[in-house]
Amino acid sequence: MSTKATSSKRTRSRKLPVLNKSSKGFVGILTAELYFPENGSLKGKRMYLRRVRDHVTRRYGASFSEVGHQDLWQRSRVIVAVAASDLQVLEEVLGRVRTYLDSQEWTLTSCATEVVDVDA
Repeated sequence: MSTKATSSKRTRSRKLPVLNKSSKGFVGILTAELYFPENGSLKGKRMYLRRVRDHVTRRYGASFSEVGHQDLWQRSRVIVAVAASDLQVLEEVLGRVRTYLDSQEWTLTSCATEVVDVDA
């Protein structure tokens, strides 16, 4: 004998929101070259990069990756990517990330930003 479980609560079907055809999104990409003059090992460099990664991912919700000079212990090329729906907010976040990178004990030797607009 089988019985169906029933509930006295009525369920409402929820409609998914319709995407606005004109909605836009933006992705900001910051590429930076860092120089660690006081560093003496790859282990020390990883410590610095871990601190950068933790700060930008927690504080700004960004993605972080070391993409160059991985075998050198005093240099690094990193990329930070941030997504936002507002261009002004995105530019402010990229500016704050750059200020953070430039205010630490390492040297920011170069920094470039690029913004890509994405139609959602």
